[in-house]
Amino acid sequence: MVGFIVRLFISFLITPKLLWGAVLVDEISLTSKETFTLAEFCQEMATHPTPLIEVKSITTVDCMGKKVSVADFCQKKMATDPYYLRGYAKKDHVECLSGKKVIFKYGCRKSDHLCASEAKTSCENLREKIAYRLDIVHSSIIPKESGKQLNCYFESLPLKKI
Repeated sequence: MVGFIVRLFISFLITPKLLWGAVLVDEISLTSKETFTLAEFCQEMATHPTPLIEVKSITTVDCMGKKVSVADFCQKKMATDPYYLRGYAKKDHVECLSGKKVIFKYGCRKSDHLCASEAKTSCENLREKIAYRLDIVHSSIIPKESGKQLNCYFESLPLKKI
């Protein structure tokens, strides 16, 4: 019985690494980075005073009971920036990134949802999170020994003349 419990515990440690993929490359051609304090963030995004502020995740900040999306804040702050990519929360501040190019490669594992659909669809879903205002210029899924690799390249394409 003890052996079974030990094997079960070890499988809990190993299984997530087998089922979920990993970011292989996340390369940004950065044009600007704006940094805001958590107090500035909550003052802008909450409708009430926020003496208690907690970073819940890289994408969410709790402003005294109101969970606020960092992406929503950054989109608002960088509304005129055509190269806005993404925002994220750190321990004591929020950063909003802007860039002209993103190269993203992801190593998929067996039942990874990112590689379950077509490459263009997967890259389009990712675009909203990592390259918000850029265009997809390349998408592919290639076979690898350990699974598949999703490749997404985003750039700012020139406006088409009509």
